[in-house]
Amino acid sequence: MECSESLVPLDKKTNALSVSSVVNTKAFHDAFEKMPIPKFVAESAYEQTGRILRATSGTNFEYMVAINARTGELVADNLYRSASEKKTSFNDREMWRVQKCPDRVTIVHNHPSSRPPSYRDVYTAAKEEKISASIIVGHDGSLWYISIGDANIAHQLESAYNARKDYYGNFAENKALDMLLKENETHNLFIWRRLR
Repeated sequence: MECSESLVPLDKKTNALSVSSVVNTKAFHDAFEKMPIPKFVAESAYEQTGRILRATSGTNFEYMVAINARTGELVADNLYRSASEKKTSFNDREMWRVQKCPDRVTIVHNHPSSRPPSYRDVYTAAKEEKISASIIVGHDGSLWYISIGDANIAHQLESAYNARKDYYGNFAENKALDMLLKENETHNLFIWRRLR
């Protein structure tokens, strides 16, 4: 992969949600090569990250794309629609395109607040058989890669949430995810990597 031009043109006016200049560095570019995926798929993920960050810099909006996990080709995206704050998803038409893909897909989406993968990110990656991996990029240049090959992880996560929701309320998802991550440290149930 080559890194010859800026991934995201930066504005002189910035705010707390503006994309960091870090995303235009070789180190950010090279972090994609550390993912356990073919180089051309990593390059596609990098290019799609640029599309998402250009559309969301300075906002609390999230967008998502799906690329073919074998070829790197764009399968579906929601960048043509109005964005949602702090969440994103595919509509029926976009999901149809994902389901019609002959291969599994890699999902790429942004977290404007630069937080790690959420409960919902992990749950979806585990539950949806078509998802090979999920890449989450923060506006600060943080980069996460998760891959879950076992649908039972979704059940474990949901059970942990249900066991905690009465006591922890709005924090139950975080507590359930923390529990799963601690278990993953000793049992290597899935891939969870912070690359930047």
